[in-house]
Amino acid sequence: MNTEVLDKINNLEEKYCRDCILKKLNREKGSRTAAHNFCIKECSVGISIRTHGNNLQ
Repeated sequence: MNTEVLDKINNLEEKYCRDCILKKLNREKGSRTAAHNFCIKECSVGISIRTHGNNLQ
């Protein structure tokens, strides 16, 4: 497994996603699924994480 890619993903998640206000608001107004969909489809950080994740395959 490519540990460099995993490190990049972990760093992005720790730096930007851990205390994300948008993620919190989406969970409160919608659901966890809605928040997850927002993160992976609309958030620039989530898109970057998804791109790195695709490189693992």
